[in-house]
Amino acid sequence: MEDIKSRFEGKWQCVKTENIESYLEARGVNIIKRKAAAQFKPIQTISVKDGKVEIIRKVPIKEIRHEFVLDEENDIVDDDNKFKAKLTYSDGKMTVNLKSADGKSKDNVIVREIEGDNLIVTATCNGVSAKSTFKKS
Repeated sequence: MEDIKSRFEGKWQCVKTENIESYLEARGVNIIKRKAAAQFKPIQTISVKDGKVEIIRKVPIKEIRHEFVLDEENDIVDDDNKFKAKLTYSDGKMTVNLKSADGKSKDNVIVREIEGDNLIVTATCNGVSAKSTFKKS
């Protein structure tokens, strides 16, 4: 947990996105939400406390907060989709595996890693990936 804290903890501002609309389409997100999401430059705040990793994603219309216990399955809701989520950490990468828990959501994987001074977030669903680059603010 100390490595996660020292590498990832902080407030991160999105400066670049790639292929977000296609990724969201693969997840089954409707066109209106896809178009809106493509315009956002979210802020992610990552913190480590009490043996948990908290990730907060903030966009102009809402804030999404998730807490994870490392290597344990967690129940989360994201945009009315229910998932069984498991956060793992290996080789400097935080990976969240999201498995559908409601039969309507689609499994996906989100990988966070540090490259230079940037936080790189790669999200993949059904073989379609999106990449977001964040700078510490």
